[in-house]
Amino acid sequence: MMQPSPFERALIVEDLDEPRQWLAEILPQVLPAVRRVDAAANLAEARECMRSYTYGLALVDWGLPDGTSENLIRELVAARADALVIVATIHDDDAHVFPALRAGASGYILKSQPREVVAGQLRRIDSGELALSPSIALRVLKHFRPEVQAESPKTLTEREVDVLRLIAKGYKVPEVGQLLGISAHTVSTYIRDIYRKLGISSRAEATMEAARRGLVV
Repeated sequence: MMQPSPFERALIVEDLDEPRQWLAEILPQVLPAVRRVDAAANLAEARECMRSYTYGLALVDWGLPDGTSENLIRELVAARADALVIVATIHDDDAHVFPALRAGASGYILKSQPREVVAGQLRRIDSGELALSPSIALRVLKHFRPEVQAESPKTLTEREVDVLRLIAKGYKVPEVGQLLGISAHTVSTYIRDIYRKLGISSRAEATMEAARRGLVV
């Protein structure tokens, strides 16, 4: 018997009407497993939702009318060990990023980005990747590897740079091919060469490298 997806029912905690609405709209579009989205405008409403369901996926704003979501993140993760809690906020400084990650957040995206960019970052969840805005990924990388600033960038061809930029923005291989006017097979070859040159093995690492090179913001 198939087990239900942990993403079947998701929670969005956001006090502003517009971002709460569009996040609720795009989540099922980028994650087909999501069948229902519950929405809360503050911590109290979120905890009310949590009384009737244990969420495997939650998007939470950091600053809410009745406090920060730090303890809420802990409660979501404590209630379900495999829960993915993604902070969706406008704050990209250390004072917000690291408390959220320490509380148990497994992703951090900036809702001030264009909607298609946010959608691309959320789409990565489906393939087991982290939902991180490139600037946040770079901030985390710098925190643990301060020497990255001193490393010499490895040379990529102009086309490889184009491919790296697009995959860092969340585009899938066929979409990259369409945008660049090349086949999906050729895109895959470029990606393999990029990974080899940069010594990386995942889109998350590619996104970090693209951010470090200033290809995405």
